[in-house]
Amino acid sequence: MITESVAESPAVPARRGLGFRTRWISREATLVVFFGFALSVVFNLPLLRNPKSVVAGDLGDPLLQTWELAWHRRFLTEGGDFWTTNMFFPSEDNFAFSDSLLGYFPLALFGDGQYAAVLRYNVAFVIAFTLAFAGAYFLARQLGGNWQAAALAGAVFAWAPWRLPHSSHLNILSSGGIALALYALARGHGYSFRSGARPEPARPGWVVAGWLFAAWQITIGFATGIPFFYLMAGVGVVTLVVVLRRRAEFGRRVVIANGVGGAIFVAVTLLMAIPYLQVVERYGFTRAWKEIVELSAPPAGLVTVWDMSWLWNGSIFDHAANVPMPAPWEKVLFPGLALVVLAVLGLFVSVWSKRLRTWLAVAAVVVTVLALGAGFFDGAVTYRPLWEFLPGWNSMRAPGRLIMWTVLLLSLLAVGALTRLGLLLAERFPARRRLVAAALLVPAVFALLEGLPVREYPQVPGIPPGLKTVFEQVREPMVIVPMDTFSEFRYLLWSTEGWPTMANGNSGNFPLPYVELFEVTRNFPSSHTIDVLDKHGIRAVVVMKATVADTPWADILTRPTAGYPVTRTESADVVLFTIK
Repeated sequence: MITESVAESPAVPARRGLGFRTRWISREATLVVFFGFALSVVFNLPLLRNPKSVVAGDLGDPLLQTWELAWHRRFLTEGGDFWTTNMFFPSEDNFAFSDSLLGYFPLALFGDGQYAAVLRYNVAFVIAFTLAFAGAYFLARQLGGNWQAAALAGAVFAWAPWRLPHSSHLNILSSGGIALALYALARGHGYSFRSGARPEPARPGWVVAGWLFAAWQITIGFATGIPFFYLMAGVGVVTLVVVLRRRAEFGRRVVIANGVGGAIFVAVTLLMAIPYLQVVERYGFTRAWKEIVELSAPPAGLVTVWDMSWLWNGSIFDHAANVPMPAPWEKVLFPGLALVVLAVLGLFVSVWSKRLRTWLAVAAVVVTVLALGAGFFDGAVTYRPLWEFLPGWNSMRAPGRLIMWTVLLLSLLAVGALTRLGLLLAERFPARRRLVAAALLVPAVFALLEGLPVREYPQVPGIPPGLKTVFEQVREPMVIVPMDTFSEFRYLLWSTEGWPTMANGNSGNFPLPYVELFEVTRNFPSSHTIDVLDKHGIRAVVVMKATVADTPWADILTRPTAGYPVTRTESADVVLFTIK
């Protein structure tokens, strides 16, 4: 089921009885999930045509996250230390250098090797949009919106223009658990914006499900998980107060469900946080305020879209010059025109109370200001106090990603407006219900057009045969050069063939051994370089012949090895130096 107050919407034929209504709602839920999945596939048709050989966006972070999901498979089949992977040798707990995407662990049940890894990533990519659409739809319905308004909420939460440049960030796109958790908790407590909390239809099972959805969202990673944790902490406190004050109405089972579910959520959060806290303590990874300043969007970013939007590409909103370097994709924050217009209308015309509308609007403004980070009066009295004093907040890289919460809040305002319009039009044109229903879908369709992507789907490079042979034959730790950023992404993907132990890697944080090797390997072979390699336990240096030219590592191929404890083996695409 989706909502207890669904009969309030004229779109639901509740007059035929409770049994019919239950069947209709169950069918609606199935159709929503199917439709969300279908949209996700249609918006990414190249993935359907070549699911094992292309990825959406670029060959950067998608390859890193493909490797991350493949590491789940490696752990499932061979065991070992989950948090210490085959990259960044000899640094421990290196899987906690980035979001772990652990919520997708069930996908580890199938496939080994590079192409199965790409398929696994693409499946997760499609699932992420499906869950975001369905979760926001269900939440809007539960809170009292009609199905057309819920479709708008799902469309903008899954495909708002600001998400387009994050096509390469599965950890950011995977926000469906947020909406699903809020929906399930609201349903479990019989809560809607139109009638408040009603103990009569409260369902303990849905309460537990809500906390489990929240725990799942945390396992995706802390890029979205940190603000979500604080939201759920607030939701938990408010829920506890209300349920305890009205425990005679809600009953003991609801209280227990919140206790059990909340305890699971906290336990999962702590278990997920431990390796990240250990990494901070061991390696001293911190983000300087300067980095936040560099990655903060100017106010113009709120009306700027990336060139991936089919509808807005070349329009007045498509002004990449509005956002400065570096990382301009982190500063494009346009929520979407359909959403903004209806949210503004929702301040004046809505099925929600004036008090609720006011709170939603205030919250949306506050979160938007936070999303600008240092771009709003240097963040001195807005973002920086949170960055300095709120635990975990200073680990978040880009403030602009908070715009997701603005979109969610604006969507709730828009839902109130569109639902009210639906009631007014149904009263005005009682004989034209189908036409009214179709007209109310226009905002959702427009929002989908705003989010319709125009992006590249690059071919994933296959592992060079010579490198695959090295991975199969060399079991001692190695370093592959050149060590530039995009080469490292490829090495990670290729390492899913055999899982060699290597000093290479890529993430938002780099340990000192990697930094040192990055510098000294340029002078290999030399006495100093070999000493450093030996210090870090590296016994092999692999040179990629096709990509080493015109890099600082190019001279390795022409330097003599005489006098050094090094043997050289050459194939068509790699040169292997083995340190004796």
